[in-house]
Amino acid sequence: MISISKYHGCGNNFIIVKESDLPRAITMRDEASRIEAYSQLAVNMCCINTGVGADGFIVVREEPELEMVFFNRDGSRAPMCGNGIRCFAHYCMDKGIREDAVYPVKTQAGEMTVNVTQDEPFRVRINMGKPVMNPQAIAVKSDEEDFMGKEIALKDGGSCKVYSFFMGTIHTVIFVDEIDEEVLEPLGEEICNHPVYTEKTNVNFVKVIDRNTLEVLTYERGVGITFACGTGACASVVAASLCGLAEDSADVQLKLGTLGITIEEDGNVYMEGPSVHILDGTFE
Repeated sequence: MISISKYHGCGNNFIIVKESDLPRAITMRDEASRIEAYSQLAVNMCCINTGVGADGFIVVREEPELEMVFFNRDGSRAPMCGNGIRCFAHYCMDKGIREDAVYPVKTQAGEMTVNVTQDEPFRVRINMGKPVMNPQAIAVKSDEEDFMGKEIALKDGGSCKVYSFFMGTIHTVIFVDEIDEEVLEPLGEEICNHPVYTEKTNVNFVKVIDRNTLEVLTYERGVGITFACGTGACASVVAASLCGLAEDSADVQLKLGTLGITIEEDGNVYMEGPSVHILDGTFE
């Protein structure tokens, strides 16, 4: 039996476990074997039919330093998750893992700084780091300095202008006039799996409401359309700001909530938003 908790950030939901609560038969393995086992746990737990059901799976590693180990529901590992790290911080407070309001968290995308701004209801501000614009960071083969405003060919013979870069993970931003999930979902799937992205990409469809407000729908690699994506919200504001469509500080409207995104003068991107505890339980 494995002790689990489930949280959501603006509807993007995660199963969270402490590494120390996992079977020793798994945790005593070498790192590569452990990650492989965690990947299978993610698939099993996140399955809506035979598991608990979730968008992602988070392992809280406390030693030798606090670390968020994140997996999509298909078992693929992702370097970071913006909604996930808010839920991670909420879990750490609930379980007494961290009592300080400000502390660092190790991720595959680098060290993120957590700043708990409110206990009840829980809100947290995260330093998400800086966007990385070179194509190599998003596994795109290109001689260009960046992959911003590029036209990529579509299966129907048309093309699409994309803004792709690394913001905690691989992201692509596409500006649209309207957010229509039925229309955009197949396009998101096609771009996510487009051959130009050798490691796939998250796809963010962005409607500019005004210079301080964006509406965003995200197709996540390994998941599909989700209620929210924190790193995607950050990427959307970065791209809109660089294109002169938005200010450096904007609210991102999602299906079940709003995230505040700010680009500071030093280039670091900050995200502030909520997390909600759903349940505690055990998984066989």
